[in-house]
Amino acid sequence: MITIGVTSLGMKGTPLPEAIDKMVGFGAECTELNGRPGCHPDITWEDEADYQTATTLLAEAGITATCLGGYCDFAQADDEALEAQLDGFVTYCQRAAKLGIPIVRAFAGDVKEGHSLADFEERIIGAFAQLMARIADLDVKVGIENHGRLANDGLFLRRLIETVASPKLGMTIDTGNFYWAGHAPETVERFIQLLAPYTINVHIKDVAYQGGKTAFVPAGRGIVDLPRLYALLEGTGYAGAIVSEYEGPGPYGAGTLESVAYLRGLRDGRR
Repeated sequence: MITIGVTSLGMKGTPLPEAIDKMVGFGAECTELNGRPGCHPDITWEDEADYQTATTLLAEAGITATCLGGYCDFAQADDEALEAQLDGFVTYCQRAAKLGIPIVRAFAGDVKEGHSLADFEERIIGAFAQLMARIADLDVKVGIENHGRLANDGLFLRRLIETVASPKLGMTIDTGNFYWAGHAPETVERFIQLLAPYTINVHIKDVAYQGGKTAFVPAGRGIVDLPRLYALLEGTGYAGAIVSEYEGPGPYGAGTLESVAYLRGLRDGRR
């Protein structure tokens, strides 16, 4: 069954015990636990105790960590820089495996001045192919998020996944990021339909246009057709996490509470 939760990144700077208490208050069933050292200042991942602390706190709260938020930038022209990014992301995968978290969120690559996606496409695809070989013995999958401006393109992301062709590689769909990158609503709908069969993790951001600009709003208030998204995912057999990642101008707590309630209601047939 689909589970509803929040990303812990939204509580960056908050100690993990307090962040998990907030998750419970939001009505979250699961979380994408951010894997960056110090995102929650009491968790650096340098000590074995941090792993035990995170595992125990989540279990006691009844919150399942369905994904670890990892970071990487494979849009690198320099071989040494690319290798460093691969090494860093393998560490995130090892961290997730140690925590028993089945998915690690990844990025494809960030904008580089004077370059376009075409300059890096094959480098990015090759890097993910290398990554799959390096994590073959780890019980984790990698979900590439449509993030940033360089590689936030559904056609490229589908080609990447199909070219690498690994059962350990899929998508983290973020429902707001395609809009944020400037794609028209009809293009976003087409991208999500193309990527739905490969989806293993979902971030929910709802979107409204205010003064001609994209603004994030609580789930259910914007133009993202979330009932259609649910139906599309269920049609592919998706039974993973759908997590709120509220980044709107209003208070994080209020926006997240409203979003989680909406998403749970939609799943449970109350919307």
